[in-house]
Amino acid sequence: MNSPSQINNPILLYDGECKFCNFWVALIQRQKAQQKFRYFAFQSKEGVELLRQYEVDESIDSVVVVHKGNLYVKSSAALKVAKILGGRWNFFLIFWLIPRPIRNWLYDLVARNRHRFFTRRENCEIHN
Repeated sequence: MNSPSQINNPILLYDGECKFCNFWVALIQRQKAQQKFRYFAFQSKEGVELLRQYEVDESIDSVVVVHKGNLYVKSSAALKVAKILGGRWNFFLIFWLIPRPIRNWLYDLVARNRHRFFTRRENCEIHN
């Protein structure tokens, strides 16, 4: 069950079968951000419900952030995570200056190839 302080926290949805995605979620959690987000794998019951609730396009399979009723996908989701984390992560906010189509093209390039560089996981090591 979520604590009252987590009810309004941003939601980070990720591919729980992707080792690359799990690496980044674990890194975020280690950055003293455990309480800044609620984490759900796409494959979890909660993840499936949230993807449906927020009408996330089925083609999105890497990261989604829901914050204050707004949906962020692809590069915008990654930059929203950086903004919420703050501190040294603010460095990455300069990428907001790059037009979204270019940012998303680069993001998609990494997303399409992430399974080549990181093998798929049999199960998720991030515990919700």
